[in-house]
Amino acid sequence: MKIGVSKKCISTDLPIHLCGFGNPARGFDGVYDDIFVKALAISEKKTVIIVTADVLGFDKSLLKNVTKRIYEKTGVPEDAVLFNASHTHSAPNVSPAFNPVLGAYEEEYGEFFYDSLYKVALSAYEDLEEGELSFSSEALSGLGMNRRRVEDGVCINAPNEEGIKNDTVTVIKGKCKNRTKAILFEYACHPSTIGFNYMLGDFPGVAAKLLEKEYPGTTALFMQGCCGNIRVSTKSPDAPRWRAGTYGDVENFGKILFETAKKALSKEMLSIKGDISYKVSDFELPLQKYLSREEYHALANSNISEYDKCAYQKYYDEYDSLKDKLEYSVQKITLGDKFVLFALEGEVCVEYDYNIKSMLPDKYVITVGYSNGSPGYICTEKMYELGKNSGYEPVRSCHVYFAGEGFEPYCERIILEKAKELAAENE
Repeated sequence: MKIGVSKKCISTDLPIHLCGFGNPARGFDGVYDDIFVKALAISEKKTVIIVTADVLGFDKSLLKNVTKRIYEKTGVPEDAVLFNASHTHSAPNVSPAFNPVLGAYEEEYGEFFYDSLYKVALSAYEDLEEGELSFSSEALSGLGMNRRRVEDGVCINAPNEEGIKNDTVTVIKGKCKNRTKAILFEYACHPSTIGFNYMLGDFPGVAAKLLEKEYPGTTALFMQGCCGNIRVSTKSPDAPRWRAGTYGDVENFGKILFETAKKALSKEMLSIKGDISYKVSDFELPLQKYLSREEYHALANSNISEYDKCAYQKYYDEYDSLKDKLEYSVQKITLGDKFVLFALEGEVCVEYDYNIKSMLPDKYVITVGYSNGSPGYICTEKMYELGKNSGYEPVRSCHVYFAGEGFEPYCERIILEKAKELAAENE
């Protein structure tokens, strides 16, 4: 098996807007910690390239040009390239499709960013050399918590200590010439610890930095799991609400993730041997029925949040061309005879990981969100049961992504059926 890695700093002093939280007054005062794009190429008869980035999410149409350039230069097809965003809320916006109130898109930085994705993918491919790949996992505590709690029939963003989450950190190690060349580590939790005006990769960036210090010469790549309803556990000690996060929290959470990944790396790891395969299923997800044009006009002129107002105005202005379906994809990458990786677009809730794992009980399966595109929150059907009281993820978040009134609740069944079809295939 051959392994190649590459990384590139994407910090900038360009005039940009930090992306996250829907705060139009949020500025950019400098860099607290550098942010990166990184790539891991793995080859055994076929080649796959995993590209990670310290950003909120990608623009699917702009990624098309990146994968086209990669194919023209390397012969690695689009379906064999996976892009995963850490989902940090303290990086520039790299999608012109996002609601600009989230953090306006600056074209100059966007061109630099997508060119950087291409360059790290190409460099990782050119860096391929014989090596060994292995994996393990370790339980983690004290970082993630479910953020959906129902009070008086209303779902609110608040600590739900009994709610579902995934406290497993998965680690893949690439070893070449008796040295650890690559560490790919995955965990599911929103990197939204703070909303200040300084650029940083949040706690995943801290963990990657500590891993690279602990294992000199390695490139540590973080993959974000299915964390649409999971956030950092900054629970207020004297109330059932969140407290404001601090830079100290960022460092502490990063250290917790680092220590857990280190424990996984110190175990006897399972070898990844055998062929590599990949496949993508492309389809569409239906949206719920739009309101009338007149209703959007009234809402756009009402006393509501800026990002809601911006969305309603867009729906009013572009009413006749609004789509009733959005493109979506599920990607499956199989590494050898034991390890399978599913990649889903958007802010995928943690339940999807558990459901997809159950489809291949004889394999080690991880499911990552925030991959290859950003259509919106990918909720479960059950999350819609409270109607307009269903909470941020299935209702108000739609306006961040200009997804109308949100996805039809039965979209969960469509996605899981497509994943099941991929799981049943032996490429």
